[in-house]
Amino acid sequence: MKPMFTLNGTLLHIFETGKGVNKKTGEEYDSQDKIQILGDIPLQNGEIRKDIVTITTHDIGHIKNIPIGSSVNVPVGMFAQGKGLITYFMPKGSKAVLDASNVTIKAAS
Repeated sequence: MKPMFTLNGTLLHIFETGKGVNKKTGEEYDSQDKIQILGDIPLQNGEIRKDIVTITTHDIGHIKNIPIGSSVNVPVGMFAQGKGLITYFMPKGSKAVLDASNVTIKAAS
């Protein structure tokens, strides 16, 4: 399946959140693998603003092979957790890939 939405930007950070306990319910939850992407958000006046998006992923292994600072394309799903709070995730089975349109090719000398 090819996701409807793909986030394009610069891979900034790869990390794992710790395990914990929900304060309201007392229920334990597992750690989560996450990545952070810096991208351009187009504005109505033609300008852009930079924004960082944190994405939860189920398979961090393939992303660890992508160098920090690389341009990537990341398939994403999203849902609203509350007013103004959107949570992003990589659908199971999907993979982040290097953005071939931003790869610098060195000419032979």
